[in-house]
Amino acid sequence: MSCVSVLEYRCQAQKGERPRVEEFAGPSLAIVCSGRFAFRSGGEDQLLANDFLLLGNPGQAYEISHPHAGGDHCLIFHFEEPVLAEIGDAHRRRRGRRYFARSVLPPLPRATALRRLVEAGAGDPRAAPPPARDRRTRESIHRTVEWLERSIGEEVRLSEIARLAELSPYHFLRTFKREVGVTPYRFLVRARIRRAIELIARSSVPITSIAYEVGFGDLSNFVHTFRREVGVSPSQFRKTARSLTSQ
Repeated sequence: MSCVSVLEYRCQAQKGERPRVEEFAGPSLAIVCSGRFAFRSGGEDQLLANDFLLLGNPGQAYEISHPHAGGDHCLIFHFEEPVLAEIGDAHRRRRGRRYFARSVLPPLPRATALRRLVEAGAGDPRAAPPPARDRRTRESIHRTVEWLERSIGEEVRLSEIARLAELSPYHFLRTFKREVGVTPYRFLVRARIRRAIELIARSSVPITSIAYEVGFGDLSNFVHTFRREVGVSPSQFRKTARSLTSQ
C-alpha cells in the first residue's frame, strides 16, 4: 500500500467568494503551481503564490480565500501517518499529532524540482505565529515577489525593490523576511534556481547557457548553488527528468 498519494487540484473560486472552514484529514503538503490565495489557520494569516508550500496537520482547521481573481492550481501530497513514524514518540507526545510547526513556507528549489519530476512522470503538458499584517504592506511585498521572479536574469538592487514596495531599505528587508520567510537575496537566488529547474527539465539548452540566462555569473557558482538547493547536480536532474518523461 502506498504511503503517499498525489492529487492535482484546480480551484475555480472567484475573487471575493466567501471562504469556508475546512480541516486537513491527515498530514499533507501542497505546492502552489499557479495562482494566488489567502490561507488562515489559528494565528497564521498569509498570502500564497507560485511555488509557496502549504503544510497541513491532521485535524487542523483552516480557511482559503481568493482576494485576487483566477483561482489557483496546486499539487497536493497526502501522507499516511506511518510514513512519518520516524518522528520520535516523545516529540509526538509533546506536540500531539502536529507534524509541521509552520503552515506556510516560501518557495524552495527542492519542492520545485519535486513538482517538475511529478509532472514529468504524470505526463503533465505544461515557528511562532506571525504578527498581524497590514494588508497594504503585504500587497506591496507580494508585488516585489512577482517583480523579482520576472527579473531573475537582471542585476537587482535593494534600493530599487524597496522603492517598488514604497518602504525604506531597512524596513523593506525586515518586512520582506517576515512576510516571505527569507531575505530578498535568498528569495532571488532560489527563484533563479527554480527557473533553471524548469529550463533544464523542459529543454535541451546547454546547462552553461541556462546558468547565464538565469543570472549566474559563472558556471561553477551555478552548479554549486543548484546542488545545495536541489540536492543533485543540474546534469543529474536533467537525466532523471528525461528518464521519467520517456516512461
